[in-house]
Amino acid sequence: MLMIPGGKKIQNAGSFEIFLITDYQDQDIRNFALADALVLDWQQPDHAKALLKEIRSSFIESIYLLPVFIFNADGIVGDTERALSDGELSVMQEEPIVKVIRQVKKRREDFTPHETNSSENRILTKLFRYMYTRDKALNPEVDVAAHMGYEYPLIRLHYPAGESMEMLKILRRGTDTDFFQGTFVDKTHVCPSCHSGHLNLREVCTKCASAHISSESLIHHFVCAYMGPEGDFMTKQGLVCPKCNRQLRHIGVDYDKPSVIYRCHDCRHEFQEPDITALCLNCKTVTPVENLKEIVLDKYLLTDLGRDAARSGIKVEGEEREFTIPGFVNFGTFLTFLRFEIERVKVSGKESQMGSVSLNLPARLRSNRQQFERLVLDISDFIRNNTDSSDILSFASDNTFFMIFPEKGDMAVEKMLYDFRTSIEKLLVNTFEDESEWNLAAQFETLNADTEYNTLINQVKTI
Repeated sequence: MLMIPGGKKIQNAGSFEIFLITDYQDQDIRNFALADALVLDWQQPDHAKALLKEIRSSFIESIYLLPVFIFNADGIVGDTERALSDGELSVMQEEPIVKVIRQVKKRREDFTPHETNSSENRILTKLFRYMYTRDKALNPEVDVAAHMGYEYPLIRLHYPAGESMEMLKILRRGTDTDFFQGTFVDKTHVCPSCHSGHLNLREVCTKCASAHISSESLIHHFVCAYMGPEGDFMTKQGLVCPKCNRQLRHIGVDYDKPSVIYRCHDCRHEFQEPDITALCLNCKTVTPVENLKEIVLDKYLLTDLGRDAARSGIKVEGEEREFTIPGFVNFGTFLTFLRFEIERVKVSGKESQMGSVSLNLPARLRSNRQQFERLVLDISDFIRNNTDSSDILSFASDNTFFMIFPEKGDMAVEKMLYDFRTSIEKLLVNTFEDESEWNLAAQFETLNADTEYNTLINQVKTI
């Protein structure tokens, strides 16, 4: 019987593995791979939000497609979290949960295995499959914490805040290749420098650009035709014309206010139409409003071609090419070797290890393809020169080096991966001198008689 730490099984007529999660301490999302659905108790909203986002950001199909509901008796659920979930429950109801489980299971039967070397295609395939299993549109959500003030929650999980243009680019690509049909929802304006939507719009002086300005009405006196600032007319007796000394009693009869005049308190300049600028609250750039970058926000629905791509995956023109690394096998071949190695250790009773080193770089550091490939080749040379000829090496998904170590021993592999990580970190520091937004992770799994191939492959694909 499936058990999930911190989870209470919910009995149901369909005998599905549905768990209510009430304890969020040290949750490992890999425990959810065999569950049919989760219900997150919203009494600890920060922990529940973090777990929900971790589930949806996974690349394990059985995890990111997992039906997840929010159990919320009296709390507040944000639009982003609502968009990432399959529904909000105020009382525990079996029917809506089972309905989604059955639909997701049925739709997943249409899927064929898919591997791609392109990180963009990997994200798009995941997005298509999530939308396909839910019959769900991808909507822009207003979020004051989002970099642009809007976000597409599911795809946003794969892009840091400063890469909002990369996020929109992949959605535009889905439209350009007819996988999506886009429908206008709204438009926004962002800083042309950092693409933040957090802007302070100010009226400023046309001469010195100071925001320290004020305005007052212009008064036109009908009798003598004098026109001047309202302050010139102000007396203890009320409004009195400074030209003819007549008192102004009734607007529309004695006078009118045809316009306003602005005065700068810094340079004393007077003017009738101020300039309008936007101060970016993120990078402090000041931009005339007419030069702000306009962003069109669409709602996206899968087309017939998009549904086909959900079922079989995509490989379209423009996909990043898979370059050859001497001494490394392609990822499909690596998975075949891994299956054989698991069977071998089960027969021999001995243990082997599978290791990985994951290199997570922001899109802007991958944009120079020649530099990125040179970096990958340098790292692969180091790994190849410090492993045995019997070890199986591969590089997959543009970010992870995989290794099979037949009967090497846990301690030896742990030390080897530590040495790899230390040396690669030095190489990264030298390559990206002033950049710190990269992450490096090294880990290994022991292969023995208890190792389940499908479970291990799901773990591999999260990396």
